[in-house]
Amino acid sequence: MSKMDSKLKRLKWIILIIAIASLVLVLGIIINNNFIKDNLILDNKDVNSPPAVIGDIVYGNTRNTDNRIHVLEGDKYIPYIVIKTNNYGENTVLLMREEVYPKEMMFRDCNLFGNGAAYYPGSLIDTFMENELYEMYSTDLKAIINYSPIKVHTRDYVAKIRNKDIPTFETIYRHVFALSKTECGFTVDNNEEREAEGDFIPEVLEYAIDKNIWLRSEAYGEDDTWASQLFGKNVLSERVADISDNYIRPVFIVPDNVPISFLYVGEDNSKKIYVFLVEKEG
Repeated sequence: MSKMDSKLKRLKWIILIIAIASLVLVLGIIINNNFIKDNLILDNKDVNSPPAVIGDIVYGNTRNTDNRIHVLEGDKYIPYIVIKTNNYGENTVLLMREEVYPKEMMFRDCNLFGNGAAYYPGSLIDTFMENELYEMYSTDLKAIINYSPIKVHTRDYVAKIRNKDIPTFETIYRHVFALSKTECGFTVDNNEEREAEGDFIPEVLEYAIDKNIWLRSEAYGEDDTWASQLFGKNVLSERVADISDNYIRPVFIVPDNVPISFLYVGEDNSKKIYVFLVEKEG
């Protein structure tokens, strides 16, 4: 083989290598551009697109949308704050009534337990939320709400029956309930009678209300019973006496993939709110 042929052969190899390298570079650019498109452009499109499910409008969502969903209580749409928490299972959101329910109510049945009582199965506020309030919701909304496990005192403990065989707490299932002390940022001590379940939910205090709100908390005390409540951003306790009328702030849990839609309300239909699609259609 002549020197000329050898040089030509080497040149061909160099050209081939350059061509392959160029092809790899071009493919790399295409793949990278597609990755950017898929992960940035489409994400931006999603961020700017209308929310489709309830999980899209949780507090702090990237769309920077309103984080309220309006649900029917009777014939009125009432705003609830949409909050992400894992306290009641994955792939769910917690809906917390923006305002307290506009009716003061006793914590317990004083005829049954005298001054001693708290949030227990069948207590006045438990019965109200799980029955009367729950029945105010539409049939379509009730089909969405999760039947969630919550921890409360046993009736025997509230009745001050002290026996090693009688449990202090029990887990019950409810559709509508109140938050616990720890969920509202209260640090509990090691006293068994002052336990509370659930991780702290900061958003609760972002929407503080200057009214006394009963919490799903344990009663404690002997001659009389104290119960915890939320006032503004502070958790405090009140001796549960016959005059103990305070408010409740109901919460409930729904799957985070339930479809939502816009609804225009007001005299001139100028106000846009989010509602569950099934309630809008209903």
